[in-house]
Amino acid sequence: MITRNTEYNVRLHVFTEESRVVPAPYIKHSLIDWPKISGPRKGWWYKMQMFNSKHFHGRMLYFDLDVVIVNNIDWILQLNPVHFWAIRDFKHLWRGQWDGINSSVMYWDTNRYQHIYDQFISTDLDYIVATYPGDQDFLSKNLDFERLRYLDASRISSWRWQAFDGGLNFSTKKPNRPNAGTVLPPNTSVLIFHGNPKPHEVYDPVINQHWRE
Repeated sequence: MITRNTEYNVRLHVFTEESRVVPAPYIKHSLIDWPKISGPRKGWWYKMQMFNSKHFHGRMLYFDLDVVIVNNIDWILQLNPVHFWAIRDFKHLWRGQWDGINSSVMYWDTNRYQHIYDQFISTDLDYIVATYPGDQDFLSKNLDFERLRYLDASRISSWRWQAFDGGLNFSTKKPNRPNAGTVLPPNTSVLIFHGNPKPHEVYDPVINQHWRE
């Protein structure tokens, strides 16, 4: 999905458990287990290891594995890497002033943001887990808001709330186009599948085309 939607030469890195096999040409980074962090949210906190510049030096464009890329993404790679770029969390769709981030798609220079990793590992993990529901909450609180920039909301959409059955009408709590399946909002480059179902569990011609093509 990435290579057919960019004109750039990219290197594909995968951060995963040490026991998992990653085929060439992907570049594997073995994750370490955080002591005291377990359960379904354990995977969320793995993301903090990407901020360790020992893994990777330079500009990193990160995608969760459950995103579907449907159009060109070069506009992201052309953004100024002095800033930290992320999605504005989709809660803003019904809470307009919400300014937390969603960590499904992020773009940053790892050398500029090593302090995020340093701050994480220097903080007691019991405190972190008790204080922050997940990684994106920690990032929202600890990023320098002068450097934070939101990715274009018209180009990155929630599948559940903005594309499935034409999106959700938040006033009526009903879909805009019942039984229509996936209706891509104009200009959309990336669909975010937060929660369930995941892309491979959806029987929808639009999703199946882009996910498996």
